[in-house]
Amino acid sequence: MDKNLYLQEMENLINKAIDKMKSNDAFKIYTASIWTDPNAAASSISFDSEENSILKVKSSDEFLKKHYDRLIAKGEFEEAQSFLPETRRNTNPADFELRDLVEISNLSFPINWEEESDGACWNELEPLLLKIGEQTFHRLQELNLHQEFKLAVNGPEDWYEHIWKKE
Repeated sequence: MDKNLYLQEMENLINKAIDKMKSNDAFKIYTASIWTDPNAAASSISFDSEENSILKVKSSDEFLKKHYDRLIAKGEFEEAQSFLPETRRNTNPADFELRDLVEISNLSFPINWEEESDGACWNELEPLLLKIGEQTFHRLQELNLHQEFKLAVNGPEDWYEHIWKKE
């Protein structure tokens, strides 16, 4: 991995996203997500509004309740517990209102990096994503942020793994 090139790629991604959001200043950012997929050699930033988050959580809750009720009716109480709602905020970047506002192909590392390294790529990638998240959190403060704004970057376990929130 070329760490300097990756950081430059991500800085360009963030700069483009900030420019786009400045021209869309009516959009109040509730949640932001930055991810890098080491197998696809792609990175993205997405933004969500509170309104969209509420709709997505409501839809998810309806789905979960349907399966919870079905399992309870069948007497499968333990399995039903896995269908209890857990999230009060949409944390799936694929469901964000401004999904993949800016997306890039990374040239700083090879396609299938995670697969070929058997996950060891995260030893290099995760600290860089944490640095990018920290820097971006501060840079986003100039935009129209919701009072409960959160930013997350992905990690080896989740697309929404490391979180910064407005105090």
